[in-house]
Amino acid sequence: MPETDLTPSEAIERLEAEIDELRDAIRRSRRLAVVGRVCAIAGIALLAALLFGLALLTPLRMIVGLSLGLGGLVLMGSSVGSTRQFERTLKRAEAERSAAIDDLQLVPLDGEAR
Repeated sequence: MPETDLTPSEAIERLEAEIDELRDAIRRSRRLAVVGRVCAIAGIALLAALLFGLALLTPLRMIVGLSLGLGGLVLMGSSVGSTRQFERTLKRAEAERSAAIDDLQLVPLDGEAR
């Protein structure tokens, strides 16, 4: 069904579903940002340990440290950017939902205008 054929209540329902999905996406994106931050810190810690002789220096450990550090930074940056985009989309959907509810021109049951 095209969006133009939606009744106001169907449009509000669709927006509510979209808002719920966006909130879930924001939660997932924030978790990924935390995972990226942890990976970046672990990679930097491993490289520091190798640099100061606290761990045996091997090529594999160097590669793992660099991969964790850089991969964590990329994951964190990407997730933060995605979270911001999801939040902008969420605000737009909430504004559309509010406008759709206002368009219903609901009146209080007791007949008093507010």
